[in-house]
Amino acid sequence: MATSESPVIMAGEKTVAAAGTAEALSSTKRVKALTIVAKGGNTGQVYVGGSDVSSSTNDGLDARESVSFEAEGWMDLADIYIDCGVSGEGVDFYAVKA
Repeated sequence: MATSESPVIMAGEKTVAAAGTAEALSSTKRVKALTIVAKGGNTGQVYVGGSDVSSSTNDGLDARESVSFEAEGWMDLADIYIDCGVSGEGVDFYAVKA
């Protein structure tokens, strides 16, 4: 039986409609930990960052690669953005709610 102190896990996905356009990972949701996994069928890279993320921001994630974040307090999924090198590609994400 879960207690009020048990972590609440959530999962979701995000697809970027147009390559070169940064999109928020999700609507406002506070989380303590987050893992972002580039979808296995992606043919291009996925870039993770703030609202200004682009292909020049970082090296990006190849298909099935992941990046994880942990916060001492919490972070908001609406403040984490992705951009894809190919339209219609995206990520899966897993988080622990704050």
